[in-house]
Amino acid sequence: MLSSQLLTEYQDKFFGFGNWQAKIWFIGIEEAGGRKELDVQQRLAAWHQSGKLDLADAPSFYPQSGNDLWHGPEAKLQETWKQLIRLLLVARGRIDSDQAILDYQRSNWGRADGRECLVELLPLPSPSSTAWNYHRWSDLPWLETRLDYQNYMVLNRAHFLQQKIDLHKPPVVVFYASTWHRLWGLIARGVWQQAIPGKLMGLHQTTTSFYVTRHPRAESVEYFREIGRYLRRKHGYAKLRASSP
Repeated sequence: MLSSQLLTEYQDKFFGFGNWQAKIWFIGIEEAGGRKELDVQQRLAAWHQSGKLDLADAPSFYPQSGNDLWHGPEAKLQETWKQLIRLLLVARGRIDSDQAILDYQRSNWGRADGRECLVELLPLPSPSSTAWNYHRWSDLPWLETRLDYQNYMVLNRAHFLQQKIDLHKPPVVVFYASTWHRLWGLIARGVWQQAIPGKLMGLHQTTTSFYVTRHPRAESVEYFREIGRYLRRKHGYAKLRASSP
């Protein structure tokens, strides 16, 4: 069984990867993974060993947790990340070839001192939105079903993200998974408009522009190129570059 204490700390404190000071944030529902109890145990151990931070350094965290698929010399493209990185590279006026995306994924994507903030609304990895394994791995009552878990976690974490956005004032926040647009609107505190009709929703507050895309696994290369071009036109390179060199 998973450690109840460590699992509870992780659920309450861990939000993703990268840098809260970044100019652009990506917010998704949850990470894929968590097919085996050992996978989650290794992830919890890596988080504990790295200092129980709210944001981890992706290029070091994943290998430390036993996942070498996306970093290092034998890395492969991660299916969700590759389209988000494509969007980002196009928005910055850079080439979005598979090799350019892979190079960025290996070394830069989700770095603690890096160019973006990668956040998940829900903290625990799961193979899909319908799969649920944690009731077999934990006695915590809010992990008995996926619905129990979502009801327990969502509003508190949404409020935390509101506070972080208010504090750090990122110029651009991109939510991905348009089926969750009502909750994304709650975090953004506004009503969505059509930024690109039928493709991209947006709303603009004083210091932050919020957008909702479709899920990266459900859309084409050209879809994310188009959104990258839109963000470049709308915000320019200066607002999308790193806050540090």
